[in-house]
Amino acid sequence: MRTLTRVKPKENKAPKVWTPKLDLRQRRIQEYSKMNFNYQSVIRYKQDSLNENTHTTKAYNQKLSQNYVDRLMDNLVSRKSIDTAIAFIEQDDYHNNHLHFAWSCSTQLTRGQISNSMRIREKYIRDIKPIEDVNDAISYFTKRIGERGSYHNIYI
Repeated sequence: MRTLTRVKPKENKAPKVWTPKLDLRQRRIQEYSKMNFNYQSVIRYKQDSLNENTHTTKAYNQKLSQNYVDRLMDNLVSRKSIDTAIAFIEQDDYHNNHLHFAWSCSTQLTRGQISNSMRIREKYIRDIKPIEDVNDAISYFTKRIGERGSYHNIYI
């Protein structure tokens, strides 16, 4: 009887190592973290105090539109000391939203300097905080990416 010779080599049946697939949010966190943002703040429009003598009920519409955010952030990155910036709109409810933004800058800027650059009132800009852990900050900003009412963009 004749012996058969194998034409194809036998495949190694070693188990494959499982590697998780990165979802879109995780990939964005990794990419944005490489951009070295070192300061962050929030813009939230708030109502001016109403006259207490008037008794009116008003639904406030305090939404920031995408075009308005683009204009604000373009004004911000036009400042010579700011290299790049990133912005995230986060929706609070149907009538209100706010803007998280981060930037990379060699010097620390005050609220007044940022409001002058963005051409908005200083009272709408919340505290300016240095970013200590970029991954944590970006993961917080991206928590609602893909949901209704969210928007994000990078400005160079």
